[in-house]
Amino acid sequence: MLAGVLVGAAVGLLLFLFFTQLLPSLLYQPPPLPPTVREENGYYVITYEWRYPTGPRGKTWRYESRIPKEAYWFFRNRPRVRDYREYVDNPADDQWMAHLAGLLENAARGERWDELERIDFVLAFVQGWPYTPDSVTTGYDEYPRYPIETIVDGGGDCEDTSLLFASLMRALGYGVVLLLLEEDRHMAVGVEIPQGVVERWNRSYPLTYYSHAGRLYAYCETTGKGWRVGQRPEGLKSTSARLLPV
Repeated sequence: MLAGVLVGAAVGLLLFLFFTQLLPSLLYQPPPLPPTVREENGYYVITYEWRYPTGPRGKTWRYESRIPKEAYWFFRNRPRVRDYREYVDNPADDQWMAHLAGLLENAARGERWDELERIDFVLAFVQGWPYTPDSVTTGYDEYPRYPIETIVDGGGDCEDTSLLFASLMRALGYGVVLLLLEEDRHMAVGVEIPQGVVERWNRSYPLTYYSHAGRLYAYCETTGKGWRVGQRPEGLKSTSARLLPV
């Protein structure tokens, strides 16, 4: 009788230690490291980590790149314009954008994700860059960044991350529009989706999408973390969006 009690107590102790100490340590994954940029032999060397998917089954991804300093300063010295097409489809960075988009696409295909999950993956890559106001990082209140600037500067505001995401999706062959939510002074991206996605939508949140020139565009939020394609943050006040083709 006493032996049974002792065995039961020992098993109980082991279970207690497992659930309170061992299991949390097995499930715990350290948060991604913030972006780092260092100068090396005429290059900016960028190291960046992000997580996708969220939750216990997610994993940390790592991106490293060497961007020539002359390429960064080529864009940094260009005048700022309000035509956002200049930032998304400027041919001077097409090769670099295609390379970055290809890295993300190959990683997503290696995981055998479907098309929406692949868009989510690229969106998570962009969302992981820190939010940095223009006035803090550049000294200007309104300073749209070219994608290479956002990477080397280690982040940007909603305008900058939207331009980066739109450029990546264009490089992957998607139709995109910029979504200007004027009441919120906020920018997001619309990614073209077929009618079938709307008809077969089965995710746990309602799909937010817009129609323009006979095409459908799913809302994509580039600031904050965890937002998925078609998911619109509840805190936004704007009831409509102005669509800006790029």
